Amino acid sequence: MDDRPLPPGPAGSPITGNLTEYTEDPLGFLLRCAWEHGDVVRLSRGSFLVSHPELVRRVLHDKEGTFEKKDPVRHRNHSAFPASVMNSAGQDWQDKKRSLQPAFQPVVLGEALERSESALDAFIEAWRRTPPADHAALPHADNADTAATVHTGEPVAAASAIDVRQAMQRLCMDMGSAALLGMPLEDEETTRILQTTEAIMALTRSPVRLPAFLPTPANLRLRRARADLDASLEQIIARFRAAFPRPRCLLGTLLEHGAGTGACAWLRDELATMVMSGLEPMADALTWTLHLLSLHGDAQQRLADEVREPAVGIGRGVGTGAEPGFASAVVKESLRLYPPAWMTARIAVRDTTLGGFRVPAGTQVNVSPWVMHHDPRFFERPNAFLPQRWMDAAHDAALRQAYLPFGSGPRKCIGDQLALRQITGAVAAIVRVFRLSPQAGAEVRPYPALVLRPLGVRLFIEPRG
Repeated sequence: MDDRPLPPGPAGSPITGNLTEYTEDPLGFLLRCAWEHGDVVRLSRGSFLVSHPELVRRVLHDKEGTFEKKDPVRHRNHSAFPASVMNSAGQDWQDKKRSLQPAFQPVVLGEALERSESALDAFIEAWRRTPPADHAALPHADNADTAATVHTGEPVAAASAIDVRQAMQRLCMDMGSAALLGMPLEDEETTRILQTTEAIMALTRSPVRLPAFLPTPANLRLRRARADLDASLEQIIARFRAAFPRPRCLLGTLLEHGAGTGACAWLRDELATMVMSGLEPMADALTWTLHLLSLHGDAQQRLADEVREPAVGIGRGVGTGAEPGFASAVVKESLRLYPPAWMTARIAVRDTTLGGFRVPAGTQVNVSPWVMHHDPRFFERPNAFLPQRWMDAAHDAALRQAYLPFGSGPRKCIGDQLALRQITGAVAAIVRVFRLSPQAGAEVRPYPALVLRPLGVRLFIEPRG
């Protein structure tokens, strides 16, 4: 082991290493590292990047127990993330995953999809009759009066380009609360969830993360946001317990199988993670997909033709995986180009090797779907939006070796199929009713924090026919 070399990597500054270059452009820096130095790159003294499917599979599937899931951000900022299954390790992770499994059985997910479908239908109908203005993401309970000022009862076009991510946040909150809770969120609860998400995004984007016990402005904002979120979740759980009859949904199943009748920090943490992970990544994935379709009119028209029939949606033929339809191909390609979960990490708990290089115990081994998805060895014309690459089933299977938008291995996202169905159904429903076109001169850029957030996506929304 001692005779094996450490992997190559950029030299960086004698004082700050590669911190400045990484901070200025994380996505470009990682791509350059992989292109210039190979499949195993030494980013810093204790951090490596691995970007070949065989090596990534070994790290993420980890049959030898060498690589532990320990989020370095949470390790240094214990108040940042709920102590959910996603942020746990070892026996604690196994116990929590076992407790979650009843909530993800087919019958529960089927009913969750039906409720998501209803929320999506309501969103589409409201948007069709009163397209959102620049200041209103959706005619909804908290902004219906403002939006109604342009309501005529007939389909109209949006007067100005809208911030699409804001609209998709609202849609995902509606679909997520329908699926997870079987009931809508109160406006105050929605606000608290959004505030916590924004605080976590800001914290994870910072290259220098001070310990959580220090009263820095960022840490104080995060503490307040987490306390507010916890209070809201306690109210949601109490409100759900008092409801009669209770809807059969993910929260109800967790209460029935895991949480009992008393207070349960585990349930609150899992619910916090589900709500936040269902909000931000789904909203970002939807925004990226609509952005790409607005730039590629031929693909948008082909999708509109495919989903012309009204009986198509989340639970009615789109995103089921039964056949490689164009709607599914569009979403797969969008998740390839802009994977919300653009980076994940494991910790080597013992000395080992990867690709012939020495990996000392304690090394953070990073896996970047962003890097793998843009590798020309695995994807022809990797920077091009080519949904048709997923239309051939045999080709699809080959591409999946380097494709991991939801992770891979035993810790792959437990709600990946639910999320994929919701994203694909929502894209199909929106394009079936609306024509999308980009705002001229809008500067769209990715913001790599906890997830790969799109900034500057502004579209004109025009009802079709």
